[in-house]
Amino acid sequence: MKRREFIRDVALSLSLSPVALLSGCQRKLSAEFVIVGSGPAGIALADSLAQAGRQVLVLEGGAAEPDRALQDMHAVEAGKWGLAYNFGWATQRLLGGTTNLWQSHSPRPLEQELHAASLRGVGKDWPFSMDSLTPWLQSAEQWLHVRPSEPAMNPALPVNPFIASSEGLRKLLTGAGYQHLEAGAYGMVHHEGMDALRLLEDGEIDRVAGLNTVALKDRTTVRRIRMSGGRAVALECADREGKPLEVEAGTVILCGGGVQTPRLLWNSASSNGGAAPGNHSDWLGAGFMEHPGQQIYGRREKALLPQGATETHLHVRDMLHDPAYDGIRGTLFHVGLKPGPQGSEFTMVEVLFEQEASRQNRILPGQKTDALGDPLPRVDYRLTAEDRRTIKVGSDLQRQLAEAVGSVDKQTALRPGSHHLMGATRLSLDPRDGVVDANLKVWGTENLYVAGSSVLPSGMTVPPTLILTALSQRLGALLSKQKKQ
Repeated sequence: MKRREFIRDVALSLSLSPVALLSGCQRKLSAEFVIVGSGPAGIALADSLAQAGRQVLVLEGGAAEPDRALQDMHAVEAGKWGLAYNFGWATQRLLGGTTNLWQSHSPRPLEQELHAASLRGVGKDWPFSMDSLTPWLQSAEQWLHVRPSEPAMNPALPVNPFIASSEGLRKLLTGAGYQHLEAGAYGMVHHEGMDALRLLEDGEIDRVAGLNTVALKDRTTVRRIRMSGGRAVALECADREGKPLEVEAGTVILCGGGVQTPRLLWNSASSNGGAAPGNHSDWLGAGFMEHPGQQIYGRREKALLPQGATETHLHVRDMLHDPAYDGIRGTLFHVGLKPGPQGSEFTMVEVLFEQEASRQNRILPGQKTDALGDPLPRVDYRLTAEDRRTIKVGSDLQRQLAEAVGSVDKQTALRPGSHHLMGATRLSLDPRDGVVDANLKVWGTENLYVAGSSVLPSGMTVPPTLILTALSQRLGALLSKQKKQ
């Protein structure tokens, strides 16, 4: 793809601000809304605000191509305890953010997950009803090109081909006593099958950056947020040459991802008398969650796929509906089939385990620094006793499901995560219990917001991209109604 030559300093200042102030080597820019990060949360939000005619500047630390020096700015320091896990792979410093590696697996959350405390006696309830969230999930599915599990869930989208191709598998599992089965929900951008949206490669960043009221500035590192009287008054940045750049905004929205957003808030303490924005309750960086998982591979001698089908995918969600498992965190089971030799089929049964939002799993400033001298994040991450209980129960259920599908050949080792970095700036109804409120505004501030996977108060069992996009679009609608500043 021929990349757009993004607007440079002088043209950028003309499009965003009445004046461009140059003070020595320090340039100053301003915009009505400044978004930090160009992943799905940031670009979906910029799109929403621009469609409402609002003025938006997107700041992105990465570029269009991978750059080792830029990626090193997102390195993650191992904590005092931790599972062996490559966090850096999930913190892509690239235009498009994590959509550059997204697999597009996007089932919707269930009511039993949104209100797990009330319905299942575990965790905390989200401050949204399913009815209020559903229109935003539909909007996010359309924006991400995700085909939902049933046509009635989103009539505006083409029918999911896995509905038809999983019919034989459904019949088999229904006969084995499974009741809550859904066709696999995946992005399908160019063809009927797993085909994830890549914001950069598929031209979405170019489209949004080309809107009349949007400018995007890449290779720009946001180092700190300067606060005054509860307001975010400026972002202290470094441009592509490492020179200081100050950006003023009417409203700031942090969309830098599950690790880099809490890191930015922590690092901002040095510009605010030692007080990190959002750390009023000691929840900043805490409650970090992932989705540990594992696969079981096997085969079937008798095919279930219809003739000509190259794959199918099915979600099995009985565990969340079964009162016998109340009080235990949830599990999501994903069954896949692909054709094998001589009419056989290869089978795969994957499980994602929900984690406890524990204070001991957290992101903190590390001892090491990046090329600009700012602290890198440190991640303390381990499985709690509650996590291990969930994994034991879920692993037993996974084995039973795999044996119902076919023979079992191999089970993979437990992986510590699935590159779903969640929870370290959690939303809450009470400022004592989180970092942002139900509208994603940082508690105690007037104009500082967070959007992305870090706001999720529970990991549930579903990958986070669909719901974080839905929450970003919801935030865009709320911010679009603000009076212009």
